[in-house]
Amino acid sequence: MTVREAAEMCKKLNIPFPEVNIPSEDVEKPKDFYVFKGQNAPTVIHMPLFNVVNCGDEVEAWRYKYGTFQGAYSAEMITDLMEVAGKNISNNREKLLEQIHMASITKLFKSLIY
Repeated sequence: MTVREAAEMCKKLNIPFPEVNIPSEDVEKPKDFYVFKGQNAPTVIHMPLFNVVNCGDEVEAWRYKYGTFQGAYSAEMITDLMEVAGKNISNNREKLLEQIHMASITKLFKSLIY
């Protein structure tokens, strides 16, 4: 399920979810970090596993190799995926910490007002 599909499903089920706006140029060549915020909705952090930072110009090749509907992955494939996922966290550590910090301050601030 994509982040857009998750947003649509939440909307249908009346679950708070921020509006998801991904620039059209990012669809084929996604960046490695997105933040979606909205009124009365949680902050959603989206880190596409296959992105231009981790995969360069080979995003589509990675998506094809690791399609959702395929047989079991080999040990080598699992290792590759773990490395890519690890790079996502390493590359975005500071951004993640900043967003978590901002969300916690926002929640604290709201609790003091109400």
